[in-house]
Amino acid sequence: MKMIRTRQMVAVFFFVLAGCASTGERVDIAIPGIATSPAGSGASGSGLRVVVSPFDDARSDRTHLGSRAHFWGGTSNSDLPKGTVGEAVAKALVQQLNKRGWQASLAGQAGSSQPDATISGSIQDLSVNAVSRFGRTEIVAKNTMMVRVANHGDESSVQERVLGSGSNEVFWFGPEDAQQLVNEVVDKNIEKFIADTKVQGRVVRLQ
Repeated sequence: MKMIRTRQMVAVFFFVLAGCASTGERVDIAIPGIATSPAGSGASGSGLRVVVSPFDDARSDRTHLGSRAHFWGGTSNSDLPKGTVGEAVAKALVQQLNKRGWQASLAGQAGSSQPDATISGSIQDLSVNAVSRFGRTEIVAKNTMMVRVANHGDESSVQERVLGSGSNEVFWFGPEDAQQLVNEVVDKNIEKFIADTKVQGRVVRLQ
């Protein structure tokens, strides 16, 4: 009887592992701001008025956000649930700027007042990839982007390239693990850009 139970447990174990081997599955990974309040919601106050345009997607591979290589073979692709990475990053930036007292909104929002500056940029890298090994899954997220600010008051401009990466290792992998890591990397890059800038009157300057 013990031998039969042992064989059953081993069979179940390998069945679960084999179930991790798949091809063509899609895993949705949300970037900060993509699934929050309505796209145009901005902060009210006396902070600098800025309009953020969707970033250009300059990644070498724009097919997916990333993938997971399963232990028993096969892959699962990671994608945004909706929209583009350029829109997602712009929404994340709007969200962070408003938290810091700016009056930020997305380009094209109805009823926006004349902005003091327009922010745009390009994304050179934004990815989250995972590799499942025996007893663990290794996750790596990367983000590199150029952020540009066009000041309308004096027609000056500033730009900064920010990049960052992060890694994590989990025993049982879930999509939320990849989502949390890529969110942290994007958030840190946005925070770095904000920390490296200052507002003089109605103009943005680098520190």
